[in-house]
Amino acid sequence: MTPADPLDLVRAFYQALNRSDLDALVALYHPSCTLEHVFLDDAGVYEGLDALRAGWAREFGQWAGALTGGSRIEVDRVAGIETGWGWVRADWRLTVRDAGDVRREVAGHSHFWVEDGRIRRHRSVETRQRAGADPGPRTEGPGRSRVAAQPVVGVGAVTFMDDGRVVLVRRQHEPLAGQWSLPGGKLELGETLEAGIAREMREETGLVVDVGPVVDVFDRILVDERGDVRYHFVLVDFLCRTIGGTLAAGSDVVEAVLASPAALEPYRLAGKARDVIARAVTMRRPPG
Repeated sequence: MTPADPLDLVRAFYQALNRSDLDALVALYHPSCTLEHVFLDDAGVYEGLDALRAGWAREFGQWAGALTGGSRIEVDRVAGIETGWGWVRADWRLTVRDAGDVRREVAGHSHFWVEDGRIRRHRSVETRQRAGADPGPRTEGPGRSRVAAQPVVGVGAVTFMDDGRVVLVRRQHEPLAGQWSLPGGKLELGETLEAGIAREMREETGLVVDVGPVVDVFDRILVDERGDVRYHFVLVDFLCRTIGGTLAAGSDVVEAVLASPAALEPYRLAGKARDVIARAVTMRRPPG
């Protein structure tokens, strides 16, 4: 199953690449895709699935993975790009060998534009500096964005009503200002994860919840056009059920609504939120 979340889609791409799985790799691309400078020693532009299939087949035939288990690439970071939703940046290190056992080691990063759940545009840039290395202190100034100091722990809730509808909120502030998402927020110092999500639900939606099991744990990294980290959240989503309160928009949200998990299209949720809700629906169903 192809992930709905663009970052997870890019992770699936690198997993297929390390398996040298040509069919799985091609399946992740949009039929109208464009590739630029993706292949080693090739700065060409390729358009369409037939062209990219031929390109990757040639790449697999010429270069074999030289890492443990035959893998060819180590990914240091997969992050969203703040200049536009659907853009993903991956920083990587490539280690391959040819038929004469000559090794090549290259570091760089790639930009992916994901559209309709597939990779529409893919462009790679090779760099001399090791991907993920610290380039030294950065300063803020005109045209520069604020750089995050450290990761922030956040909690989220997939909260179901008795009729099966799930609670959604529309955000008032960045990140995700004006967009629909699951309720949640930052964990406070000295607060447990369960207490944090119960508090966030009361503050954002007016609902009192019973906090159940963890649905998913993942990170969300957002970088600027230079690759500097703007936001880094480590998020823990819980399965919750309501036990009291009345639904109403509270702090940090503009609206709070109940939505059917089968009819989420009007809310244009991020792909990861859709995946988490789908997983929670499965967890909520009784066995058998």
